[in-house]
Amino acid sequence: MGDFVIDIARLCPDWPEVNPLIAPAVRAALAELEAPHWGELSVVLSDDAHVQSLNRDYRAKDKPTNVLSFPMPPEIGLMGDVVFALETIAREAEAQGKTFADHFTHLLIHGVLHLQGLDHETDEDAQNMEALEVCALARLSIDNPYRSDNR
Repeated sequence: MGDFVIDIARLCPDWPEVNPLIAPAVRAALAELEAPHWGELSVVLSDDAHVQSLNRDYRAKDKPTNVLSFPMPPEIGLMGDVVFALETIAREAEAQGKTFADHFTHLLIHGVLHLQGLDHETDEDAQNMEALEVCALARLSIDNPYRSDNR
């Protein structure tokens, strides 16, 4: 396996302790890929207001979302940035009957896969990405979040 460095920025002080979840989730996501690109990863633990401003400025969607990924060119040694919105993640976890930790881990894996060039713009791409997420989560003993009996 290649090397990566993780920088964690806690912009919102209300975040629960998620630092121990981060490296294992990143490793699990990258282990599902044939040729992942390695490098520095920035994880930003933020809030709805900050993520809403990023979502508005970079995606023209003026609303908060759970996670945003900002990939970097692999040749410069950076994977990219993954930015999380605390309140949205907490609401979704509660509504879906998941633990905050499991939902955060799923979203981190999702974000890392985006940094690796995957997306879910087509049905086929979405199915591929979901399958990779499910396998990565299984490596961490986390149930398939897409099964209806888990919600």
